[in-house]
Amino acid sequence: MMTIGRILPVLAASALLALATLSPVALAASQGQVTTQQQGDRLVHEYRLEGRLYAIEIIEGDQRTVLVDADGDGNFRRQPADTEIRPPSWTQKQSQ
Repeated sequence: MMTIGRILPVLAASALLALATLSPVALAASQGQVTTQQQGDRLVHEYRLEGRLYAIEIIEGDQRTVLVDADGDGNFRRQPADTEIRPPSWTQKQSQ
C-alpha cells in the first residue's frame, strides 16, 4: 500500500510530464502546423495555418521572443515575451 508521502512525488512527476507534452507540437491541432528547429542553443518554433506562417517563437537560454504577423501582410512584429501564441483573426477568415 502506498502512502501519501510516496504518492505525491509520483503525482508531481506525472503532472510535470503531462505539461511537457503540451509542447508546440501538441498544440498544433488548434494552431495548425508547428515546425521546430534547433539552431545551436536557439530553439525556433514556426506556426503555420493552411501553409501560411503567422508566428515565430524563438527561445534562446531563458529569453523568449515572439514575432506575430497580426494582419496577414507578411510583416512580423515583436510581442511581449509572455504572449500566448494563437492564430490571428486573418487566419480564421482565410480558413472559412
